[in-house]
Amino acid sequence: MHADKHRPQKRRRASSLLDWNPNAGIPSGGDFPRKQAEVAVKVLWWGRFDENYSRNRVYIALFKELGWEVEFFKVKVWPRLGDAEAFLRGLRSRPDLVWVPVARQRDIAAACRWAHRRGIRVVFDPMISAWDKKVLEQKKWRAEEPRARRLLAWEQRIMAMPDLVTWDTSCHVDFCADVLHVPRARLRTLFTGTDERVFKPRPDVLPPEDGRFHVLYHGAYLPLHGTEVIVEAARRTQNLPIQWDFLGWGAYKASTEAKAAGLENVRFLDKVPYVDVPRVICAHDIVLGVFGTTPKAARVIGNKVYECMACGRPTINEFCPGYPSGAKDCAAIKFIPPGDPGALVAAVEAYREGWSGKREDCFRAARRFFERELSMPVVKRQLEGVLRDVLA
Repeated sequence: MHADKHRPQKRRRASSLLDWNPNAGIPSGGDFPRKQAEVAVKVLWWGRFDENYSRNRVYIALFKELGWEVEFFKVKVWPRLGDAEAFLRGLRSRPDLVWVPVARQRDIAAACRWAHRRGIRVVFDPMISAWDKKVLEQKKWRAEEPRARRLLAWEQRIMAMPDLVTWDTSCHVDFCADVLHVPRARLRTLFTGTDERVFKPRPDVLPPEDGRFHVLYHGAYLPLHGTEVIVEAARRTQNLPIQWDFLGWGAYKASTEAKAAGLENVRFLDKVPYVDVPRVICAHDIVLGVFGTTPKAARVIGNKVYECMACGRPTINEFCPGYPSGAKDCAAIKFIPPGDPGALVAAVEAYREGWSGKREDCFRAARRFFERELSMPVVKRQLEGVLRDVLA
């Protein structure tokens, strides 16, 4: 059955953005009004999600900043029957929008059934494709296997259900259109951003003055991040005054530590609280991003990029066409080919050469680029566009 048959038509409510006077224009800065007809606009976040995950944390904060009331419906039993659970638990909320967050493919069908019966629009913000992760990234299944084909067909069906699907980069928008067959009219780019209450410059924290150049990798140990490339780059620079530090977690940490065994220029730092990560970032000269050879690695702007540039630290990454166009000209970003430790060494050396005379300029360039291209005000404008489009 075609998904459009049950897609809600325009829903008129006093609290809806649809009731704005189109001749009144958008308030200063593009902000939505905090009240509309004395009733706040309301979004219902649906599913088994973690509201403290970085991307979710950013959007929840932005919804509130835009004057939206944010409610959660946490599915407890079986996501595919979440609408039945909502009935049994007496969910009476009448939101203006339902939002299904990161990686909650299993929640989307029930969320759409519940919302569309009530004439409520749904936005899905997957960030990850289940088929892409299983087949192309983790390589657990071959694409031609029946189970992989079934997974792809299932994901194509569920991606057709929401009214809009948002992705972190334009590259993922292209992937969703080309592979998951979602019409481009229902796709939008929504940068990830970062929690700027936490990730911000720390003028009181600088890299140690010990004669070494301090390089940091922080984040999850995943195939797309290519931590083995960093270890090999460290192996090739054992005779240089470069310190390579790792801070993170994940399934591939043990194998990364094993590859780095015996390298005196590599350290695996102890875990720190989330709020202390900026201090670790600012204690390094540069921060590394994504270097994996999986197709997904070429479609992402890693969380660590937002975080380090918010803190005013330069970065090295493999190139993703989804970066803002000015990234190639930014003095605080160097792009290298995927899976190339030699190119990583060359990029680190390019930063290190004459570093004492250009360090502060690079720090400032990182922060300026972040503010102009990746900051919360930028993501806020993108989210405003998504909300206007989905409720139009």
